[in-house]
Amino acid sequence: MNCHVGNMVCLSQRSQAKFRMILAILILIAVELVHPTVSCKNETCSQLLRHSLRLTRLMSKRTTELLETYKTSQDFADLICDMQMDNVPVSTVSGQTISQRILSVYTHLKEFLPHMKTVMEQQKDLNPPTNPVAEGLNRMITHVRHIAVRVNCILEILQPNIPIPEPAESPTGIPHAQNIFQQKAYGCIVLTRLQELLSQAVQEQKSLKKGKMCRKSTKNGS
Repeated sequence: MNCHVGNMVCLSQRSQAKFRMILAILILIAVELVHPTVSCKNETCSQLLRHSLRLTRLMSKRTTELLETYKTSQDFADLICDMQMDNVPVSTVSGQTISQRILSVYTHLKEFLPHMKTVMEQQKDLNPPTNPVAEGLNRMITHVRHIAVRVNCILEILQPNIPIPEPAESPTGIPHAQNIFQQKAYGCIVLTRLQELLSQAVQEQKSLKKGKMCRKSTKNGS
């Protein structure tokens, strides 16, 4: 039925489509929470990539929404978000080959995790512990960690004989003492660069999906 004939029917169809989309997202999140660890041996390269790409897309969208929530809760948001801070990881994915670029994605994801945790703890101090930014970051840390695990598995399949370098366990960029203004700026910059990184991570994984490396690795028995 056309919308101009039955607006109520069209509204119902849109509601059902929206409900199905939300249900799919909730199922994906539930699976991630039930299976917090991923065994590289239990999934093929294509399966790992498919799951990682879906979750990365979702987290990219959630980070954009969380950043908007963060900005609306701050005075002078444009000013604090435009500040420059050298202690926040860069968001630029680098490398000449697709394997190098996927490795760059993995390294940056691991680098951002302690900064996300720091922002979350600062938000609990600056605002009520149950504020939406702190709660959103708490969930996001779990999901970004899951993405990093799957990307690590993909790298082990793509280049089985090459060790995967890990970022330092205690990154030097974590700020120890900041005033309130600095904390607010730091939080906004971390979220902004994280969103940029996740957006690039989506594109890199889409490129890997379109290519043949992951499918070749699967056929070779990985």
